[in-house]
Order: sequence, then C-alpha cells, then structure tokens
Amino acid sequence: MKKKEKILLKIQEEELKLLKEFIRICSQNKIRYFALGGSLLGAVRHKGFIPWDDDMDLGIPRNDFDKFTNGIDFNKYNKNYILENSEVNLGVFQYKLKSGVQVFGEKYEVCLDIFPLDGVPVNRFKKLYFERKILFYRMLYKFSVIDQVVDKDRGTFENLLFKIAKFLKLNKFISTSLMNCKLKRLIKSYDYSSSRYVGNILGRYRSKEIVEKDFFGEGVLLPFEDIYINCPVNYDCYLKNIYCDYMQLPPVKDRIPHFEELKNQ
Repeated sequence: MKKKEKILLKIQEEELKLLKEFIRICSQNKIRYFALGGSLLGAVRHKGFIPWDDDMDLGIPRNDFDKFTNGIDFNKYNKNYILENSEVNLGVFQYKLKSGVQVFGEKYEVCLDIFPLDGVPVNRFKKLYFERKILFYRMLYKFSVIDQVVDKDRGTFENLLFKIAKFLKLNKFISTSLMNCKLKRLIKSYDYSSSRYVGNILGRYRSKEIVEKDFFGEGVLLPFEDIYINCPVNYDCYLKNIYCDYMQLPPVKDRIPHFEELKNQ
C-alpha cells in the first residue's frame, strides 16, 4: 500500500470513529440527521467512504440543528472532540465536529461537516427570487473576504466577477459582519417543518441541493463501513438531482483525495 493510501485510510478510520460518536449523540438527544453529498453517495455506491475521499457531510433540520449546536455539552461525551462554529467561513454556514490524527509524523485534522437544513418558498417565482437573493448576498459576502476565498469550482463568469471585485478592492466597502447577518437571517426565513421544499441552502451544489421534503422523510438506514447511517428516504432522486448518473465512477484523473488540505490544522 502506498503512503498516500495509508494516510487516507487512517483519516477515514478516525472519521468513522467521529461519525459513530455523532450518531450516538444524535440518538441520545433525539436529533434527526441525514447523510448528504459525497457521504450519501459513498453509502449508496460504495457502502462506505468513497475510496479516494475523506469528506463527511451531514445535514440536520433547523430546529434540531439549533438544539445540536446550542443545547448539548460535548465534553460529557468526549473531551477530545471539538464542535467548531464555522458559520463565518466564506459564506458557508456550518459546524464542524473535529478531532485529529497523526500519521507518519504529520498531524491531520479530521472533521464532520454539519449543515442546517432549511425551507424555501413553494411558489415557483418566489423560490427563484429567494435563490437569486441568496446567491447575491453570498457573492457580496465572498467579496468582503476576497483575499481568503479559494473556490476551485467557480465558473468562467464568476471568476471574472471575482477578478473585478479584487481589482476594485470591494472588500474595503462591504461589511463582512453585515453580509453574514443578512445571509443568516435569510436562510432561516422558511421553517423546515412547514415547507414543501427544503435543503442545504448554502451548500456546494446550490439549488441542486433543494428538494421536496418528502425526499428526506424520516430517513432510511443504509450500510456505511461497519455501521448504518441515516439517509434521505428517496436517496435515488436526491443523488440524481445533484450528480445525474451517480453510479458512474468519475475518470481516474478526478479521483483525488483532499487530505493534504487538512495537514497541520
């Protein structure tokens, strides 16, 4: 086994321990959660981690998310695990449940990314307006922290906008805290439990992560390594919405682990 494969395997082992603790905490506190994104894809396609991936994405409906982030004493579960508020993290509102692992003398951060699931308007035009408003304030937020922004998935038009914003030094004229407050207030506009459409509003895949709430339901348990993880009950439609033909493996050149980004955190 190559060195990189050993490092990735060790990170995944530690991440699985962290996931087991997360599930235990959720179970004891009656908190609903769902596997999202690549974690859900891994559960469905690989029955565990995507072999070249070290991300773990989880979503919690807003009411339970607030309970999880504000009403639980994590020290009584494991003092080595830290719940970090990453809400002011380049316009991505999330928390991280973190630990660390040392491999070949290098320390790597291991974490679960935990996102709130919120509602969106049911009316087609209101929904479109809401999504555009989110994109607008998210863009302004990123302009305000433009020197810190690293986004490899940005398209040509977005790259052009960011180059212009950087040239004009727009970060000097946009309040980061104000944009943060506007975004936070906006994503909480529609209650999860009473909304027909819900999702991780500020997720990586944007509007593709907004689906009918029935897609989530109460969830279905799917095998993930040596445990079971709660997944959207209609995971097939959810994954098709994001990845289209999700059972098709990506080209070998795109199967790149990201653990180097977690080194010495």
